Amino acid sequence: MSDARPSIKSVQRTLIVGVLVGLILGCAIGAGLVGLYIQQNPPVYAGGAYPNELTQNYQDHYIAMVIDSYQVNRQLNLAQERLKTFDPATKVNALGKWSVAYTTNGQAAEAQAVNELAANLRAAENWSPDVIATEVGQLASEFQGDSARLQAVNAFGANLNVVPQEAAQPAGQPPAQATAVPAAPPAESGSGFPWRWVLACLLLLVLLVAAVLLVGRWQQNRTKSRKPVQPVWEGEGPAPIKRWTGTYTLGQDNYDEFFTIETESGDFLGESGMGIMETVPGASPKQVTAFDVGLFDKTDITTLSRVVMSEHAYNDPTMRAKIEANPQAEAILAEPGKKFTLETSAMRVEAKIDEMEYGPGGNVYFNKLKLSLSVFVREGADLKIGTMDIPDQYR
Repeated sequence: MSDARPSIKSVQRTLIVGVLVGLILGCAIGAGLVGLYIQQNPPVYAGGAYPNELTQNYQDHYIAMVIDSYQVNRQLNLAQERLKTFDPATKVNALGKWSVAYTTNGQAAEAQAVNELAANLRAAENWSPDVIATEVGQLASEFQGDSARLQAVNAFGANLNVVPQEAAQPAGQPPAQATAVPAAPPAESGSGFPWRWVLACLLLLVLLVAAVLLVGRWQQNRTKSRKPVQPVWEGEGPAPIKRWTGTYTLGQDNYDEFFTIETESGDFLGESGMGIMETVPGASPKQVTAFDVGLFDKTDITTLSRVVMSEHAYNDPTMRAKIEANPQAEAILAEPGKKFTLETSAMRVEAKIDEMEYGPGGNVYFNKLKLSLSVFVREGADLKIGTMDIPDQYR
């Protein structure tokens, strides 16, 4: 068989595989770019953030950043907006701890900025004196026994108009360790390009492409190796190279069953089959009055036609004349068990009408027609004549 050009089905199969591979590749590259973008531009709270819903550790970091910002720009309104989701007690407690931490670390300017922020927020938001006193008292109890931190608590409380408290240290009891306020974590340096992640995506892509190609090759080999099961030949002489049975029933408006004829080695010889030829005008579904039973032989480029006609069509002079005007055609009256032959230089097709049934209203159109064909190669025929390959529509 000539392989000068690929078939339509092979082109379609290649196109489908190419589209699938392109989609997989596009998804992998898209996912990689999205992942890289997210890594380089992580999502941040903006507009709809609720810092008070964070865990305690992240709340401490958030308040520390607000304090750092206030120390630089001294913008009370901005700090107030950023801390608006926290209740006054949480603000007093957190600001007091940062004031104590800065004071004991010798950062007087930073401690003074925290005290200033707390006093301004108290005035702007009208904090309750009872709430302030309660939170300052809690801080004093927390740092009981540590005179330096207790003094810093008293200084913070005095800044908020709370009377300083003196705490006596019990005899023989070592100074209590103050709870350290967690420092804001250092900014993480960029981790660079995610090569491992990209390589993993590429490896997955290669595996998917390989799987698609292997499945396609397996399916192609399976299709090639699968041959239609032919019934056992019980007649005289050599067995036909092709046996076919087709059945038309009313309603199959596009009935057209033609098949290829090939040798065992796959060489294309021609085609044969049956299809609708004439119908009653305007009828729906189509009322078929004649079928074309054809044979094409590529060795001598010959197409023969046997027109199987209903009794009404066969007796119609106009339709008979139309058929007989073609020297390669012959009119056949449809009858149950009727046999006829189509014969070319290389092949012979023996046809038989197995079953037939007319529609109501006379012998005008077919309600059913079943036809069987047996294709034989004529003895001594030169099958190498002609170079035509299998037509695309049969691949």
